Amino acid sequence: MNSEQTKQLQEWKLKYIKLNPILLIFMGLILIAFGIVSQTVDIDYEYISTRYDEICADKISCSIKISVPSKMKSPVFFSYEVSSFFQNTDKYFNSIPYDQLYGDLDFDTSICDQYKTNREMGKTLSVTGKALVQDNLAIPCGIAAYSYMNDEFQLTKDGIQISVIDKGIAWESDIEKFSNINLDNQWIDMESERFINWMRPSPLSRFRKLWGRIDQDLEAGTYTVNIQINTNDAFAQTKKYVLLHNNGQFSDPILVITLPCLCVGPFLIIFGLINMIYWGKKQNLIKKYRIY
Repeated sequence: MNSEQTKQLQEWKLKYIKLNPILLIFMGLILIAFGIVSQTVDIDYEYISTRYDEICADKISCSIKISVPSKMKSPVFFSYEVSSFFQNTDKYFNSIPYDQLYGDLDFDTSICDQYKTNREMGKTLSVTGKALVQDNLAIPCGIAAYSYMNDEFQLTKDGIQISVIDKGIAWESDIEKFSNINLDNQWIDMESERFINWMRPSPLSRFRKLWGRIDQDLEAGTYTVNIQINTNDAFAQTKKYVLLHNNGQFSDPILVITLPCLCVGPFLIIFGLINMIYWGKKQNLIKKYRIY
């Protein structure tokens, strides 16, 4: 091989991209620090949580008290929190019939697995109150729809009911996709924003879902939450909470800020260290053998 061929091969050789390892490590440390601080910042939000699964165990309905220590300015958001519930498994995620949820009946029904028919879903009445044919395809079907957290809540203070609306609580991009097929054949309104929120899988086993919005200030005092238990056996081992907070769509800052920062930060530090070791060794070889 002559010198000209050697030169051409060197020009075609894939070169390792040199990145500034100090900058990578610095950025990683900044993200980790920001992630840790964001957990503390979350405390600054007006955020009140009360567990109710123990109080309401083996009951169809129950009531719990929530103490609001200071005035919460509108809008106030009402959420529920579930722990020890896994929406992040392949089986759960793959059972979501997105074509059906978006208004199309022409889809592969096998993804609904053992929750395919109205009988298997345990549904007898449609949204409009008509009897559902038990052996017909459930609308919607699948384990995600079967496990829908549909407990009902009513917030009162001194016997006066406080309006909790179910509009403006889901992502606009999701609302535009979900579409009803035939309410006479559906066991739930698939355009309900509460249902839409549930059908967005959470990556963690503990998560919050927006249930409603309160467009009035909540004065300090004790509030009563009347709860109608509608959930099925999918929640037998879970813990359930109700929450009042003022941080809207970002009802779980841990998912939005903390988790990404604490995941990306260490990766940048490790990558920076690898980069530093690689180029350190390469520089030593260059000095020792006078090569490039």
